Amino acid sequence: MRHRRQRFSTRWFPRALAVVVTAVALLAGAATAAQAHNILVTTSPANGSSPAVVPSQVTLTFNQPALAVGTFLIVTGPAGQVQTGAAILVDNNVSEHLQPGSPAGQYTVAWRVTSADGHPVSGRFSFTALSASPGHKVTASPAARTVTATGTRRQTTTQWWIMAVGVVALLLLAVLIVRREPRATPPNETDPEE
Repeated sequence: MRHRRQRFSTRWFPRALAVVVTAVALLAGAATAAQAHNILVTTSPANGSSPAVVPSQVTLTFNQPALAVGTFLIVTGPAGQVQTGAAILVDNNVSEHLQPGSPAGQYTVAWRVTSADGHPVSGRFSFTALSASPGHKVTASPAARTVTATGTRRQTTTQWWIMAVGVVALLLLAVLIVRREPRATPPNETDPEE
């Protein structure tokens, strides 16, 4: 019985070691990729601030430049969305102009930028304007606003599903390796490890 246990452990040690090394490599790779993502440094107006009037634009400053593909800012106030056009990327700054005549009140900025490594980073912040911005409000079509928000939710959901399937596949592979029966030596042959 002792001999059988020893053979079992000597065959499984290299396999177990390979699984552990692979898992550590995957986790280290994920940490390295996360370090390459953009990090939000500051916002203008600042999160939780109360500017005297609704600003003409919102600006986010990151630790590194973002890619234009997939980058957007959605600014929502008391009267709905107030951003105009596409986000403007200059160096480490991402800006969005706001509609003139936007009313006073609380504004929420939902943002998403694409890091240089191609991965999206997102977040939100808010501020409360004490008075309306000067000018007349220009109305935008509600359909255009809905498409942007819906497209973002679909991409995020798809990414989570892909990650979940990858984790399940790794778990199944680990179970298969652990549960696999050692190969039996035919009765008329000798085991080379003996």
